[in-house]
Amino acid sequence: MHQPITILYSPLPQGSNAYLRLWRKAFETALEPWLDARQLEHVRRFGQEVMETALSRLLSRALLITSAGLHGSSQNQIRMDNHNRPLFAGWQVAFSHSGQAAFCALAPAGQESPTLGLDAEALASPPPHASAYTEHELFASTALFRECTDREALRRWTIKEAMVKAAGLGLGMQPAQIPTGRFGQRAGLWQGPLGLLGWRTLACPGHWLCVAQAGRVPHSKIFLRRQDPHTLLARLTDLQQQS
Repeated sequence: MHQPITILYSPLPQGSNAYLRLWRKAFETALEPWLDARQLEHVRRFGQEVMETALSRLLSRALLITSAGLHGSSQNQIRMDNHNRPLFAGWQVAFSHSGQAAFCALAPAGQESPTLGLDAEALASPPPHASAYTEHELFASTALFRECTDREALRRWTIKEAMVKAAGLGLGMQPAQIPTGRFGQRAGLWQGPLGLLGWRTLACPGHWLCVAQAGRVPHSKIFLRRQDPHTLLARLTDLQQQS
Protein backbone atom coordinates (compact mmCIF):
# COMPACT_ATOMS: atom_id res chain seq x y z
CA MET A 1 0.00 0.00 0.00
CA HIS A 2 1.30 3.43 -0.96
CA GLN A 3 1.73 5.73 2.03
CA PRO A 4 0.93 9.41 1.30
CA ILE A 5 4.02 11.60 0.92
CA THR A 6 4.08 15.16 2.24
CA ILE A 7 6.78 17.64 1.31
CA LEU A 8 7.19 20.48 3.79
CA TYR A 9 9.30 23.51 3.02
CA SER A 10 10.36 26.76 4.63
CA PRO A 11 12.16 29.73 3.05
CA LEU A 12 15.35 30.80 4.75
CA PRO A 13 15.23 34.00 6.83
CA GLN A 14 16.79 36.97 5.08
CA GLY A 15 19.19 39.38 6.74
CA SER A 16 22.74 40.05 7.83
CA ASN A 17 25.11 37.35 9.00
CA ALA A 18 24.59 38.50 12.59
CA TYR A 19 20.81 38.20 12.16
CA LEU A 20 21.11 34.71 10.69
CA ARG A 21 23.41 33.75 13.56
CA LEU A 22 20.56 34.50 15.99
CA TRP A 23 18.21 32.29 13.97
CA ARG A 24 20.76 29.49 13.93
CA LYS A 25 21.27 29.64 17.69
CA ALA A 26 17.52 29.65 18.36
CA PHE A 27 16.82 26.63 16.14
CA GLU A 28 19.85 24.69 17.35
CA THR A 29 18.84 25.19 20.99
CA ALA A 30 15.22 24.26 20.34
CA LEU A 31 16.12 21.17 18.27
CA GLU A 32 18.75 19.69 20.57
CA PRO A 33 16.40 17.21 22.36
CA TRP A 34 15.48 15.64 19.00
CA LEU A 35 18.96 15.25 17.47
CA ASP A 36 21.25 12.35 18.28
CA ALA A 37 25.02 12.85 18.49
CA ARG A 38 25.64 12.33 14.76
CA GLN A 39 22.87 14.72 13.75
CA LEU A 40 24.15 17.36 16.17
CA GLU A 41 27.65 16.97 14.77
CA HIS A 42 26.26 17.32 11.25
CA VAL A 43 24.35 20.56 11.85
CA ARG A 44 27.20 22.09 13.88
CA ARG A 45 29.99 21.38 11.40
CA PHE A 46 29.13 24.35 9.18
CA GLY A 47 31.13 27.45 10.10
CA GLN A 48 30.15 31.11 10.13
CA GLU A 49 31.02 31.49 6.44
CA VAL A 50 28.17 29.16 5.43
CA MET A 51 25.48 30.39 7.80
CA GLU A 52 22.67 29.75 5.29
CA THR A 53 23.81 26.14 4.87
CA ALA A 54 23.76 25.50 8.61
CA LEU A 55 20.41 27.22 9.08
CA SER A 56 18.87 25.27 6.20
CA ARG A 57 19.85 21.95 7.84
CA LEU A 58 18.22 23.05 11.07
CA LEU A 59 15.03 24.20 9.33
CA SER A 60 14.58 20.88 7.52
CA ARG A 61 14.79 18.98 10.80
CA ALA A 62 12.44 21.43 12.50
CA LEU A 63 9.91 20.77 9.71
CA LEU A 64 10.05 17.06 10.51
CA ILE A 65 9.72 17.44 14.28
CA THR A 66 6.85 19.93 14.20
CA SER A 67 4.97 17.83 11.65
CA ALA A 68 5.38 14.64 13.70
CA GLY A 69 4.45 16.55 16.86
CA LEU A 70 6.50 14.31 19.15
CA HIS A 71 8.07 15.43 22.41
CA GLY A 72 11.84 15.36 22.65
CA SER A 73 13.27 12.13 24.08
CA SER A 74 15.90 9.52 23.24
CA GLN A 75 13.13 7.46 21.57
CA ASN A 76 12.08 10.36 19.33
CA GLN A 77 15.47 11.50 18.06
CA ILE A 78 16.47 11.92 14.43
CA ARG A 79 19.31 9.52 13.64
CA MET A 80 21.40 8.49 10.62
CA ASP A 81 21.85 5.17 8.86
CA ASN A 82 25.17 3.90 7.48
CA HIS A 83 24.61 5.90 4.27
CA ASN A 84 23.98 9.16 6.18
CA ARG A 85 20.27 9.03 5.38
CA PRO A 86 17.97 10.32 8.15
CA LEU A 87 16.15 7.84 10.38
CA PHE A 88 13.09 8.73 12.45
CA ALA A 89 10.97 6.07 14.16
CA GLY A 90 7.61 5.56 12.47
CA TRP A 91 8.44 7.69 9.43
CA GLN A 92 10.14 7.59 6.06
CA VAL A 93 12.15 10.81 5.83
CA ALA A 94 14.32 12.73 3.36
CA PHE A 95 15.83 16.23 3.45
CA SER A 96 16.98 18.66 0.79
CA HIS A 97 18.28 22.23 0.61
CA SER A 98 18.23 24.65 -2.33
CA GLY A 99 20.10 27.63 -0.89
CA GLN A 100 16.79 29.50 -0.76
CA ALA A 101 14.64 27.09 1.23
CA ALA A 102 14.77 23.92 3.33
CA PHE A 103 12.70 20.85 2.45
CA CYS A 104 11.55 17.71 4.25
CA ALA A 105 9.70 14.78 2.64
CA LEU A 106 7.96 12.37 4.96
CA ALA A 107 5.48 9.52 4.90
CA PRO A 108 4.20 7.17 7.61
CA ALA A 109 6.27 4.00 7.78
CA GLY A 110 4.16 0.91 7.18
CA GLN A 111 5.19 -2.74 7.25
CA GLU A 112 7.15 -2.05 4.08
CA SER A 113 9.20 1.11 4.48
CA PRO A 114 10.93 1.95 1.19
CA THR A 115 13.61 4.58 1.55
CA LEU A 116 12.93 8.09 0.30
CA GLY A 117 15.18 10.48 -1.55
CA LEU A 118 14.44 14.17 -2.12
CA ASP A 119 16.13 16.88 -4.12
CA ALA A 120 15.22 20.55 -4.55
CA GLU A 121 16.82 22.96 -7.00
CA ALA A 122 16.08 26.68 -7.20
CA LEU A 123 15.14 27.73 -10.74
CA ALA A 124 17.62 30.60 -10.52
CA SER A 125 20.52 28.18 -9.97
CA PRO A 126 22.86 27.39 -12.87
CA PRO A 127 22.57 23.80 -14.13
CA PRO A 128 25.39 21.34 -13.37
CA HIS A 129 28.25 20.74 -15.78
CA ALA A 130 27.44 18.96 -19.04
CA SER A 131 29.36 15.89 -17.84
CA ALA A 132 26.43 15.13 -15.50
CA TYR A 133 24.23 14.30 -18.50
CA THR A 134 24.14 11.96 -21.46
CA GLU A 135 24.16 13.40 -24.96
CA HIS A 136 20.44 12.63 -25.26
CA GLU A 137 19.63 14.50 -22.04
CA LEU A 138 21.83 17.45 -22.90
CA PHE A 139 20.52 18.03 -26.39
CA ALA A 140 16.91 16.93 -26.01
CA SER A 141 15.77 20.54 -25.75
CA THR A 142 18.14 22.50 -28.01
CA ALA A 143 15.24 24.06 -29.87
CA LEU A 144 14.10 25.87 -26.73
CA PHE A 145 15.24 29.18 -25.33
CA ARG A 146 18.28 29.01 -23.05
CA GLU A 147 16.20 29.64 -19.91
CA CYS A 148 13.93 26.70 -20.73
CA THR A 149 16.93 24.51 -21.52
CA ASP A 150 18.54 25.36 -18.18
CA ARG A 151 15.33 24.63 -16.31
CA GLU A 152 14.98 21.27 -18.03
CA ALA A 153 18.58 20.48 -17.06
CA LEU A 154 17.78 21.38 -13.44
CA ARG A 155 14.66 19.19 -13.52
CA ARG A 156 16.73 16.26 -14.75
CA TRP A 157 19.35 16.95 -12.08
CA THR A 158 16.75 16.68 -9.30
CA ILE A 159 15.89 13.20 -10.60
CA LYS A 160 19.51 12.08 -10.50
CA GLU A 161 20.10 13.53 -7.03
CA ALA A 162 16.89 12.14 -5.52
CA MET A 163 17.62 8.62 -6.77
CA VAL A 164 21.23 8.73 -5.58
CA LYS A 165 19.98 9.76 -2.13
CA ALA A 166 17.26 7.09 -2.01
CA ALA A 167 19.77 4.42 -3.01
CA GLY A 168 22.41 5.66 -0.57
CA LEU A 169 24.98 5.75 -3.37
CA GLY A 170 26.56 9.06 -2.37
CA LEU A 171 29.36 9.95 -4.79
CA GLY A 172 29.83 6.34 -5.83
CA MET A 173 28.12 6.69 -9.22
CA GLN A 174 28.53 9.06 -12.15
CA PRO A 175 25.37 11.20 -12.57
CA ALA A 176 25.37 10.66 -16.34
CA GLN A 177 24.74 6.94 -15.72
CA ILE A 178 21.38 7.70 -14.07
CA PRO A 179 18.62 8.03 -16.71
CA THR A 180 15.96 10.73 -16.45
CA GLY A 181 13.49 9.75 -19.17
CA ARG A 182 12.06 11.83 -21.99
CA PHE A 183 11.93 15.60 -22.20
CA GLY A 184 9.40 16.83 -19.62
CA GLN A 185 8.71 13.33 -18.25
CA ARG A 186 7.34 13.65 -14.72
CA ALA A 187 7.69 10.09 -13.36
CA GLY A 188 9.65 6.94 -14.09
CA LEU A 189 11.50 3.84 -12.90
CA TRP A 190 15.19 2.98 -12.88
CA GLN A 191 16.78 -0.39 -12.25
CA GLY A 192 19.87 0.78 -10.40
CA PRO A 193 22.81 -1.21 -9.02
CA LEU A 194 21.04 -1.59 -5.66
CA GLY A 195 17.56 -2.35 -6.97
CA LEU A 196 14.50 -0.71 -8.49
CA LEU A 197 13.88 2.99 -7.82
CA GLY A 198 10.92 5.14 -8.81
CA TRP A 199 10.83 8.91 -9.09
CA ARG A 200 8.39 11.77 -9.56
CA THR A 201 9.10 15.44 -10.22
CA LEU A 202 6.87 18.32 -9.21
CA ALA A 203 6.95 22.08 -9.27
CA CYS A 204 7.17 24.24 -6.16
CA PRO A 205 7.29 28.07 -6.19
CA GLY A 206 10.73 28.96 -7.52
CA HIS A 207 11.93 25.33 -7.52
CA TRP A 208 11.98 21.95 -9.15
CA LEU A 209 11.51 19.04 -6.75
CA CYS A 210 11.93 15.31 -7.18
CA VAL A 211 11.06 12.57 -4.72
CA ALA A 212 12.41 9.05 -5.24
CA GLN A 213 11.31 5.84 -3.56
CA ALA A 214 12.74 2.34 -3.50
CA GLY A 215 10.75 -0.25 -5.43
CA ARG A 216 7.97 1.95 -6.82
CA VAL A 217 7.01 5.20 -8.47
CA PRO A 218 5.84 7.63 -5.76
CA HIS A 219 2.08 8.20 -5.81
CA SER A 220 0.94 11.14 -7.92
CA LYS A 221 -0.83 12.70 -4.94
CA ILE A 222 1.96 14.45 -3.03
CA PHE A 223 1.04 17.13 -0.52
CA LEU A 224 3.13 20.31 -0.60
CA ARG A 225 3.00 22.57 2.46
CA ARG A 226 4.84 25.80 3.23
CA GLN A 227 5.77 27.03 6.70
CA ASP A 228 7.43 30.33 7.51
CA PRO A 229 10.45 30.31 9.86
CA HIS A 230 8.73 32.35 12.59
CA THR A 231 5.80 29.93 12.90
CA LEU A 232 8.15 26.97 12.68
CA LEU A 233 10.33 28.20 15.54
CA ALA A 234 7.29 29.03 17.68
CA ARG A 235 5.83 25.53 17.21
CA LEU A 236 9.18 23.91 17.92
CA THR A 237 9.64 25.96 21.10
CA ASP A 238 6.15 24.98 22.28
CA LEU A 239 6.98 21.29 21.77
CA GLN A 240 10.26 21.68 23.62
CA GLN A 241 8.54 23.29 26.60
CA GLN A 242 6.02 20.44 26.73
CA SER A 243 8.79 17.82 26.83
